[in-house]
Amino acid sequence: MHDLLRDSPSSVPRASSGGFAACSRADRAELEEAARAGNFDLLQSVAYNRVWITGLSYCQSRASIDSCETSLHSLWCVYYQCARHVSHESFEQDRWVLDILRTRGRGPLIRPAPGGGIDIARTLDGTVWNDMPFLATDMTECWINDCAEMNAKQRLNAASFLAKLASTRIANDRLCQIALILFRDTFECERPLGSSNEPDDEHEEYRRTMPGQAGHNIILLSDVSWNDCSDTTFGAGGFTFVQSELGQRAPGGFSPWRWLYWLKRLHEIADEASKADEMVLGEQAAKAIDIMLSNVKERNSQILRVFEKAGDAVTEDKDFMGLKREW
Repeated sequence: MHDLLRDSPSSVPRASSGGFAACSRADRAELEEAARAGNFDLLQSVAYNRVWITGLSYCQSRASIDSCETSLHSLWCVYYQCARHVSHESFEQDRWVLDILRTRGRGPLIRPAPGGGIDIARTLDGTVWNDMPFLATDMTECWINDCAEMNAKQRLNAASFLAKLASTRIANDRLCQIALILFRDTFECERPLGSSNEPDDEHEEYRRTMPGQAGHNIILLSDVSWNDCSDTTFGAGGFTFVQSELGQRAPGGFSPWRWLYWLKRLHEIADEASKADEMVLGEQAAKAIDIMLSNVKERNSQILRVFEKAGDAVTEDKDFMGLKREW
């Protein structure tokens, strides 16, 4: 049996640092090594092993679900490494997303309660497997800690994987907090334009993944001003957004005003790219704009009604002409 398939530790102290820090450094290194080597069959076996151990440990014993947290964090570590190393252009990535959904489809872990009835496995972060506890927090932690160290290909792979997963609304939409972090860094901070010819262009993740993969979900969350982030700092606006007229009207998290700001920034990026003769960059921004406009009109989103009542300074802005109704 491969070392990665051995049983997880039987318990983890409640005072532990949590997240991927609850997994041993050796485990994380082995998982990353397997992913880099393309040994995804092994990693799938590891994922199944962690799911099996979690179910067995809770359902066939009197142990607390807290004792299974290490297995849960290890499971998400498997998927995180696959997110980084499985190509965004391959159907293999879709299969890994489906694996996570199938795990959620197992439903809650239950066992007979001592006094009659049933006990349900509930962690501090939700019910196993309904809420997929620690999935969103672990993936967010890894994105924040590792994004700068990843090369452009890995960032694009991970962003695509997370966007696909977020589009399913798994983990109570909390994976979308990663989109807030990404959008803030991409659109709401002062930064140079970049170039489509640069191998580490940091704008690329958004332009090539988020509108196409999770655009409808982003609109839905904007419509209801969603801000149920696991950390309040994740939903905070960036400097340029907070200082803008649109930012003055918006709370933290998703909102119609913030969505409008992202649309405007894409127009500005497209204009800057045109002036700098960055044709590919301009085309990417234009495609993202088209997707955003198409999605918001298709859904008859609340964003349209907020825009219509926003006043002339907004409704007559040339960057928002695409939002005007044709009737």
